Amino acid sequence: MKTDLKQKFKNLSLKKKLLLFYSVLFLLPLLLISIIIYTEVSQSMLEKIQFSATQGYEQSKSYLEYKILELIQRTDVVVTNSSLKEKIREEKASLPDSHEQLVRKEFIRGYLQSVESSTQSIRIRLFITDRYGLMMDGEHILPLSSADNALWYQKKGTQKVYFAPGIYLEEGHQEGYVALVRDIPEEDNYRRRNSVLRMDIGIEELVEILKNATPTENAATYLVNRENIIIAVSDSSTLEALGLSGELPEEFRYSRYAAESELEETKLDQRVIYCMRNKIRNTDWEMITVIPKTDMIKGIARLQYMVAGLMLLFGLLTIAGGTFIISWIVRRISRLNDSFNQVKAGDTKVYLPNDTRDEIGVLYDNYNDMMAHTNQLMDEKYRMGIHLKSAELKALQSQINPHFLYNTLEMVNWLAFGGRMEDIHTAMISLSKYYRLILNKGQDTLTLSEELQHVGYYIKIQDIRFPGKLTFVEEVDRELLPSIVPKIILQPLVENAIQHGIWEKPEKRGTIRIWGYEESGIACIKVIDDGIGMDANTLSHVMDGKIASSGSSYGVKNVHARLQLMFGEAYGLSYESREGEGTCVTVRFPKTDKSGRPGTAAQREE
Repeated sequence: MKTDLKQKFKNLSLKKKLLLFYSVLFLLPLLLISIIIYTEVSQSMLEKIQFSATQGYEQSKSYLEYKILELIQRTDVVVTNSSLKEKIREEKASLPDSHEQLVRKEFIRGYLQSVESSTQSIRIRLFITDRYGLMMDGEHILPLSSADNALWYQKKGTQKVYFAPGIYLEEGHQEGYVALVRDIPEEDNYRRRNSVLRMDIGIEELVEILKNATPTENAATYLVNRENIIIAVSDSSTLEALGLSGELPEEFRYSRYAAESELEETKLDQRVIYCMRNKIRNTDWEMITVIPKTDMIKGIARLQYMVAGLMLLFGLLTIAGGTFIISWIVRRISRLNDSFNQVKAGDTKVYLPNDTRDEIGVLYDNYNDMMAHTNQLMDEKYRMGIHLKSAELKALQSQINPHFLYNTLEMVNWLAFGGRMEDIHTAMISLSKYYRLILNKGQDTLTLSEELQHVGYYIKIQDIRFPGKLTFVEEVDRELLPSIVPKIILQPLVENAIQHGIWEKPEKRGTIRIWGYEESGIACIKVIDDGIGMDANTLSHVMDGKIASSGSSYGVKNVHARLQLMFGEAYGLSYESREGEGTCVTVRFPKTDKSGRPGTAAQREE
């Protein structure tokens, strides 16, 4: 019985199987999908909120540190001002006269006011020796004894820079300011105090920075120093609502040894909160942000109802349209199957019209692309075979250059008449090595090093034929020498340079330079001559094979075609020339070595 049911199910059409599965298994996947979507989206939302809170905190912290550093650097300008130090230095011998003190007073006031004017939220005070009574103005210049007796200076101790909280300042400044305090040393004795500088900083700007670090309306950010005095807070009422007014709980105090932290979950009075804390550089402050967890998950509760409603609506719509959609899907799959059967029968020109972008539409597009690519590859393989055979034929025809061989043998004959046996020996050795490299045991490729040797043998023979006429310079990066190239790509270019460049000069004398270097993994070989060059019209046709090359039966076009056939269309030859100055041919191919050289043209076809 069980076997019969299983077999009957197997024999059902695809449409009936889909409808059956759709009806039986719809509710379970729908419920599972709802749970997964809710869980994943909730987690994603929470992570985004946490990321946003962390980013806001880090940006605000960085900006606060930047402002603190800017204020310290502004006091550096005052502390290191030699002219100011000289005018407030206590003179042991005698005091400056009244007029001099008044002049110094106006200078100091003007200078401090100019420093203040660049930022509205600061006020600078200078505490100098009590002996200069006439220089005091009660606003910018005050007696040093008043600083020594003040709590804000006594708390500084030996610190170079100290930020005094508002409660240490005099009345009228306790609520709205925090003070940056530092000593001004003597010019000639850094250990000896000259005077005291105090910069009162408006607390409003700090509050605005802390507000930017606070991501939600019920969160709070505050600065606390090592004495656990709150320097500034984003919102006092919010901090109080969180239960952090008055004496701070241990976990939310300044921690001397606490490392920088990410957003961490903890508890405050049985409430789950998120907390983030970091030290502020160049101060004894720690910036702490406290965020209630209820703020973080407020949007997730709304998501729960939204997902449930949407999934219910989706289920109703899916059930209503299920039969229609399944029928439509099956028809389209059947059409695709029919097309594959036609291809199997040998008709590769079958394409499927498609105006959809769903999964089956993508299959249709992929099928059409596959068939188009297959037909293209078949056409390219056919054309490549034709071009390859043509290129191989030209290469074979060019392997023996009867014109060059005839001239060389005629030269040997004249050398024999002249009894120049050493030159005959050199010529014949070079000629044999020249043709040995051309034949290369039937291989189509050489290393660049061997190709350069081939050029060298050709130059030696030409130098014997025309002594003293040619200068040959080879400057090729040694790392390029193992690179694999089609054989006989440089000698035809050198031959063209000599025959159509240097020999056309009145003095029939010149230089051939081969320069090779690497450029982003590509080997660039330049064949440069100082011959007669080419005009623009000749240069524009040199690559299309329309310019006859009697000096080299190989031809520029053939060299270019073989390079592209082996390496691709991005490689090959390029020409630069100026009439009367010379020509430069650039050969470009991939830099390789013997262990990872690219395949030959025949291998690429396979």
